[in-house]
Amino acid sequence: MPPNLNCLIIEDEPLAIKKIVEYIRMFPDLSLTGTIEDIEDPASFAPDLQATDILFLDLVVSGGIIETLEELIVEIPFLIITSAICKRDYPTFVKERSHYALQKPISPEMFRKCIAEVFNMH
Repeated sequence: MPPNLNCLIIEDEPLAIKKIVEYIRMFPDLSLTGTIEDIEDPASFAPDLQATDILFLDLVVSGGIIETLEELIVEIPFLIITSAICKRDYPTFVKERSHYALQKPISPEMFRKCIAEVFNMH
């Protein structure tokens, strides 16, 4: 039985947020702690990142460049990229660390498979 894992979403597309929230709710062992739609001021949400077990991260988000989050997310155990960007175009800091990829559009089946992999690794 996996423990309760705190999830945070960094995403600026309303439909993608809605879907990911729906999918998280399918798993009683996942707890959504928040959604960040703008990364202009990373210091404002740094405490939320510190309490996160799973980060659902879009690579193109309003307010800044995703590389500004590199140091803030290094300690997060599970990074799940939720992007339409091809894997070969991921930023180096993502490529160089363990992560999972959910290519948009994300289906419930893709999400279930990804979370099963996370639970198996935990």
